[in-house]
Amino acid sequence: MYIGKFIKEVASTRETVRYYIEEQLLTPQKREGKYYFTSEDLADFMAVRELRSLGLPIRLIKEINQNRKACGTKTQWQANLQIIEQELNRVQTEINTLTQRQNQLLDLQNQLRKKLS
Repeated sequence: MYIGKFIKEVASTRETVRYYIEEQLLTPQKREGKYYFTSEDLADFMAVRELRSLGLPIRLIKEINQNRKACGTKTQWQANLQIIEQELNRVQTEINTLTQRQNQLLDLQNQLRKKLS
């Protein structure tokens, strides 16, 4: 299918699809100078969408895609596990920072409420 139909099929935008092509997350063939998408491209797009919904940045999705060369092997699983563990650590650090900020704001809120009462 060509890009117009592909966009409708995946309920996305032309810009998103083109960006994924630029980032080599999608590798459609070209027919008569136009992108032509297969069921494999559709599966790739859905996999990228799922990883994006988990909050993974494109940089990590590209790493996971590169690990697909060793598809279904212990090497791939170990590499992907390492990526996920690093992302979990990053998220935990962000949560800790946000929790600290929240506590500071709650303290400030309480101080202001005391001054108003």
